[in-house]
Amino acid sequence: MTAAFPDWNSAIQSEQGKIEFSIKSIVIPLDDNQPSRTALPVAHTLAELYRCVLHIMYVGKEQLDINHAASQLGLAAEQARGAIFEQRSGAPDDAVAPRGDNSEGLLVTSTTVGSQEAENRFGFLTESFLAAKPQRAVLVNPDAGYKPWSFRRILLAHDGTPISNPAVAAAADLAQRAGAEVIALHVAARGEERPEARGSIAAPLYVDQPHHEWPAWAEEFMNRVVASGALGSGVHFKLKVTGGQAASELAGVAHECNVDLVIMAWHGHWTEHEDCATRVVIRNAGCPVMLVYSA
Repeated sequence: MTAAFPDWNSAIQSEQGKIEFSIKSIVIPLDDNQPSRTALPVAHTLAELYRCVLHIMYVGKEQLDINHAASQLGLAAEQARGAIFEQRSGAPDDAVAPRGDNSEGLLVTSTTVGSQEAENRFGFLTESFLAAKPQRAVLVNPDAGYKPWSFRRILLAHDGTPISNPAVAAAADLAQRAGAEVIALHVAARGEERPEARGSIAAPLYVDQPHHEWPAWAEEFMNRVVASGALGSGVHFKLKVTGGQAASELAGVAHECNVDLVIMAWHGHWTEHEDCATRVVIRNAGCPVMLVYSA
């Protein structure tokens, strides 16, 4: 089921509780395998948007010659453009820790960094990066191959609780910088427990009857979402509601709407289970996925 609502193109500026989103350092780890390079176009685009330096961290087995790092890693001039090369060793979370304030750093990584140790798992270094709970991370599935990347449409996951608000701030900031459209997706599954967190806005009970309570709920939902991220009036913002399992719905809508980036808040929970919601979205969305840590 999909409930269609009008677009919200005007913003509600929040004077209190505004969540800032800023990126001052971007780190991309590369190993000895080509699939790890598929994250480079994403990292370059984000570095240009935030006007920050891109740090390419070599986490492979060879000794890196910093003066000839690009050629040693087999990178073309465009791939190495504006980047600083470093070799890191030690614990995986230390190896890719952004320089400076970690709260304003961003990890951009392929899902295949390090060899795959088990079926339905990512590369073991990618798994280690995520287990370390990075504050902000963009995961790139290499199935699409190496290709230029830009984004015109962002899919924002929002469950109606304040926990999702850091993701709103990220989507708002990126949309303003790139001139992108934001689609906020709320999955209202029948039978799920109502959110109890203070400030939550639960969907109406009758998911299959949008003509009753839905218009008032949608307006309140969007008012809160827009205010939490302090979206500017130039950002095209709309709401989409579906029913079903959250992870699979998010991945399905990403394909249906041909989005270029999925943004979702997460608690830092990272399990080995194949049906881990975050893992399902990253594997099946068909585009890069940004995770924004929300305690």
